[in-house]
Amino acid sequence: LIEDTCVAASKEAALDKALCKMEDAWAGASFATKEWRTGRILAGIDEIQQELDDQIVKTQAMHGSRYVKPFLGRVEAWEHTLTSLQDIIDNWLKVQAAWLYL
Repeated sequence: LIEDTCVAASKEAALDKALCKMEDAWAGASFATKEWRTGRILAGIDEIQQELDDQIVKTQAMHGSRYVKPFLGRVEAWEHTLTSLQDIIDNWLKVQAAWLYL
């Protein structure tokens, strides 16, 4: 019983640490733009999209963990944030591509 409690606490701490690390990774993130004709366009998005894809997969894996219960609300909120960001970037790039061809 004590060993099970220790294992669970260790797994929960690891999930918390991983979630904090993912959140911290975005603290310094910025979207680069470059000049294009009379305006600016989003550029150099590959690293951001790779990080976003990686974190979505990690968050989904966390969501499936049996040790996520104490952090479930936080994990779900983070997953929603990441998927919303993915949708925003996808739409931004679609609009940008259409604008570039005007």
